[in-house]
Amino acid sequence: MENSQWQSLLKLGNDSFHDNKWSQAEFFYSEAYDILAHGYRSNPLSADILMAWVCTCHNLSSLYETLGELDLSLKFLKVPYDYLMEVSESNVPEEDVKLIAFKALSLTIAPILMFAKKYPMCDECQSKLGALKKLIEQKEIFIH
Repeated sequence: MENSQWQSLLKLGNDSFHDNKWSQAEFFYSEAYDILAHGYRSNPLSADILMAWVCTCHNLSSLYETLGELDLSLKFLKVPYDYLMEVSESNVPEEDVKLIAFKALSLTIAPILMFAKKYPMCDECQSKLGALKKLIEQKEIFIH
């Protein structure tokens, strides 16, 4: 996978975002998202590609939050969380893949919790987030 392509798209997306060119930012971030998602599926041991994909999801979330599209904003916070949770709990024979997914998973919790503080969420969602935070903290102690 060509790093410069997704890196260029993210830079163009960030430039567009800072210039309030929302449609352009969405286009560039979405293109980078597709490239990185495909790249990670092709190379699940690449922590760099995974982290760039998570970052791209968070960029899309920020964009949609700025536009007031809170459902889409939350969706792009949850997409990496849900995917990484699935991988970390899967029966993948390669333990390194699960470890990389788990470490990345811990990076997805804080943005979701911050979103939950800013915007009202249902009690069930709040409860799940609290339980997830505790689970991550317990597993981090185990890994160290």
